[in-house]
Amino acid sequence: MKKTSQSSDVRGPWYGPEPEIPSSAITETIETEILICGAGNAGMAAAIVAGSRGAKTIVIEKDKRMGLIKPYMGAVDTRAQKAVGEKARIDKEEIVRELVSYGARCTENGGVYGPRFKPSKYLGSNRVNEKLVRLWADESGATFDFLADELSVYGIKHVAEYDVGHGHHGPFKSFPTHTKLLVPFRKGGPFAVMHAGVYVLEKFFLKKARSYGVNILFNTAMVKVVKEGNRAVGVIARKKNGKYIRINASRGVLIATGGYVANEEWLAKLNPEAVSVSTLRYIQKGNEGDGIKAGVWAGGEKDEYPSAMVFDRGPAKPGGRAGFPMKTGATFDSFFFASQPFLKVTMDGKRYCSESVPYDVILYPLQNEKNGVSCIIWDADYWKQVKSFHTIGCSRMVPSTSTPGTFEGMGYLPNFSLMMLMKMKGLLKKSRTIEGLAKKLKLPPEELKATVERYNRMARLGKDSDFGKDPHTLLPLEKPPYYGITNAGWLLTTMDGLRINENIQVLDAKGNAIEGLYAAGDVAGGFFANNFYPELIVGVAVGKTMTFARHAVLHMTGGV
Repeated sequence: MKKTSQSSDVRGPWYGPEPEIPSSAITETIETEILICGAGNAGMAAAIVAGSRGAKTIVIEKDKRMGLIKPYMGAVDTRAQKAVGEKARIDKEEIVRELVSYGARCTENGGVYGPRFKPSKYLGSNRVNEKLVRLWADESGATFDFLADELSVYGIKHVAEYDVGHGHHGPFKSFPTHTKLLVPFRKGGPFAVMHAGVYVLEKFFLKKARSYGVNILFNTAMVKVVKEGNRAVGVIARKKNGKYIRINASRGVLIATGGYVANEEWLAKLNPEAVSVSTLRYIQKGNEGDGIKAGVWAGGEKDEYPSAMVFDRGPAKPGGRAGFPMKTGATFDSFFFASQPFLKVTMDGKRYCSESVPYDVILYPLQNEKNGVSCIIWDADYWKQVKSFHTIGCSRMVPSTSTPGTFEGMGYLPNFSLMMLMKMKGLLKKSRTIEGLAKKLKLPPEELKATVERYNRMARLGKDSDFGKDPHTLLPLEKPPYYGITNAGWLLTTMDGLRINENIQVLDAKGNAIEGLYAAGDVAGGFFANNFYPELIVGVAVGKTMTFARHAVLHMTGGV
């Protein structure tokens, strides 16, 4: 596909003109010390930190409710990790090196992508701000210890997930970064994402922030930053009724409004690679790039290189293709089982890379393949093979062995139910023969049969001479019936945002900090690049989001 020039787009008119709002249109002016724009992972973590430090704080949120507080919280050296000892120990230098170089191994001689992959101009290593990576490594432990202490009054426990199985997916190492804040059973339970229509962790973050007197204004959207000289002094926001208000913030403004996954035009222009391999898009309402625009209008710069979190769980109908028009769906529209490293073939019925690699590494080669999708093939022995695969993070199927228990691992019955759901939708296909399955998936039968036969021969020998797949995941497909599904990416969020420094301050075109203006979460950039998301450093996205939110507030209040 044709690539779009980021250097011209990011500095061009994609963000539109800054709105002119006359003072006569302002119906109310509010004074505060800290203003947080966005009530998601970054915003609510910041609200609790600000409240605990006694700062007068207001949070504004475009939607009528908070965003999802996710239980995948990647950290280094938390008390929970130290309590389990060596199993959860992480070498900081090693994990920093992994993050700053992530993706480099995919560019050398085809790497784990395979010989057909042609790297785009965006690939390469260390296109991130290493100081930000080190900030997460140094301060994430203290951040989640703080949140654990704050939320312990509600019976919430902090636990470490250290069961990383074999420790590698292909050449990629798995790190025990995943920590969780577990809600008690009587208050929603560790299994539930939602309870009584309310996100489980969300209500406790909200309750804690309000206990400190933090004022949270829902249905109030950030419009633009107000500056005096080079300092941000507040924002103009718009209420649901269309009226404008001005909020002055004497200590600082934190933009925490999320990425731009809900903005189809921006995705097509700024992140064409992620779009080209995705069939499903997850949207949290309001993630349209509002904060990025406001930051650019205020003099800030956006990341040049695109970055997105794309999971390999976007099902499609047989013969379907990736890209726009793209289905918008939630958790149960995705297919979690697709993240298992079974045999995966293109629409030509051929393998194209090692299946034993992270999500992004198996997805982006599909830019060079027919329809931008693959087909996943498994047999009746699939659950036995899943146990051998031992995937981690949110792709984990087999219950974790970590102690104290983390309640991670979907288990057989929930997965079987999701498979039946995919079958009811006409997406998952089944046949007694490989040729029959190929016809249902609109693949060339003879080519798929030859691919499976070669794959099985290599599996019996224990060596993948084509793509170097891990022997413990190179398992034969010999027991009918055979199953298959057409699949590509599930685009969750974008991660290329405003450039920030190690104090989370937004930077201008010359690299100077804009005083009083901060950005954390998916609205901020510098941490990820090249459209690679390090799946095996579980929870690093939320981990850095909350860590940076805390640091921003500490910087505003003289704590760092």
